[in-house]
Amino acid sequence: MKEQNGKLSRDEFISFVKAVLKKKSLEENKPLYFEYRVSGNSKLAESARRFDAFAPDGFFRYQEPVIFEFIDSKSKQLEKRIQTIADDYRKNYEAETIFIVNARTSAEELDLTVWDINEINKWIKEYPAEYGHVCSWNIDRKRTTQDKEKFQISENLYRDDLYQKNNDIYTNAIRTCIEEKKGVAIVLGAGVSKEQGAKTWDELLREFQTEIERQHLLDDSEAVFQEVGGTSLTTAQLCKDVWADEKTFAWQIHQSLYDKARELDVNTELGEIAQLAQKCRKDQNFRILTYNYDDFLEQYLEWRGVKCCSMFTTKVRYSNGQASADFYGVNGQPNQSLRLYHVHGFLPKVATKSQLDTLHIRSICLTEADYNMLYNQPYSWPIASQLSFFRENICLFIGCSLSDPNIRRLLEITAYNPPKHYAILPMMYKSTDASGAVVPKQFTTKDRLQIENHFYRIGINILWVRDYSAIPEWLHKLNRSIV
Repeated sequence: MKEQNGKLSRDEFISFVKAVLKKKSLEENKPLYFEYRVSGNSKLAESARRFDAFAPDGFFRYQEPVIFEFIDSKSKQLEKRIQTIADDYRKNYEAETIFIVNARTSAEELDLTVWDINEINKWIKEYPAEYGHVCSWNIDRKRTTQDKEKFQISENLYRDDLYQKNNDIYTNAIRTCIEEKKGVAIVLGAGVSKEQGAKTWDELLREFQTEIERQHLLDDSEAVFQEVGGTSLTTAQLCKDVWADEKTFAWQIHQSLYDKARELDVNTELGEIAQLAQKCRKDQNFRILTYNYDDFLEQYLEWRGVKCCSMFTTKVRYSNGQASADFYGVNGQPNQSLRLYHVHGFLPKVATKSQLDTLHIRSICLTEADYNMLYNQPYSWPIASQLSFFRENICLFIGCSLSDPNIRRLLEITAYNPPKHYAILPMMYKSTDASGAVVPKQFTTKDRLQIENHFYRIGINILWVRDYSAIPEWLHKLNRSIV
């Protein structure tokens, strides 16, 4: 909350300043590090002093390295404190120091760069989205000092061109990270496989239910599904329980993935993703995580001549029915090719049901029991892999709804402030009108901001595209821009 004098609270101040500095560093295409320890030549280095932020290649109008100090203080001797810190830094570090202060100062007489509350208020108008993100506020409900100020901030916050400006900045940041081999990773969801002909999760479950009704395995399947919970996980669990034969269940999944598969096309999402992977393969930290079971991406990578190692884990039970062990399935050489992590299982295309491999069948994570077992084992390979991606890489989420609570939990515990990951989301969505007809609608700028605020909390910046069909176009432009 803001205090009565208009000053930001400490948490708001730190978060907002970090967000603005990060955005400015992306605009200038210069590296910026938070909570950074800089080596010096005397006592400060020995004390392991950490600076609030550090720009090694300069910042703003400064060409030399820049140290940032954030000060939230009501001290009457604020200027004296700033001068003391500046004198110490000048003795020990060959860098410019910029002080960012959550108060009004009288630093004009000091030969220093001080950005105080007056500069911060300018930033609020210049970076309204960042202010909205980090302060977790609703402009229509939160009081401001004056109605005029409220109106001006609201106008800036809901500008329709704001998302395009952010898109340009984020796209340029992703391109730079790829070119400089900073460990970009791609995370894929069901959306990319749908374009290739695979059924969605809901379509798969409806097909399961239809097949159960066709075989008369239940008398009233709709009532039974609702009685056991009515969720997608419990529905999948019931389908597997009713079928009993795990190979038949797996073959049904296989058919939903491949029966209506389209021909490979370089202009699709997967075609562009394969090209992006080809451009990134010299980065030893580049890798791909997918929540999909299919091998469509493997097919595209092979088409482009990119060697790929498909990694997955499976639970195989011994014949006595008691002891069990994890086996890690790997196709290819992980140290010599692109690593592709199938963290929810891997079911590659085969010609007949009899060719399904037991390791692949038992790798599938689809039912309630599967998810409970997986996410109750915090040191399992799938969980460790996701945490590794979210902590160590700059992830680009494509085709992911990000609605799975288990994945969101992992994102939240690894979230950075400011966020370092990116997700592509469509502005268009389907809605039902008064007559019951399904009509396309577009998120308003106000609603888009709330969505951005929501994902900002779990460490993700949002890149908006018109609709799902525009994602391949965005990827194509990114591929063409990479040197």
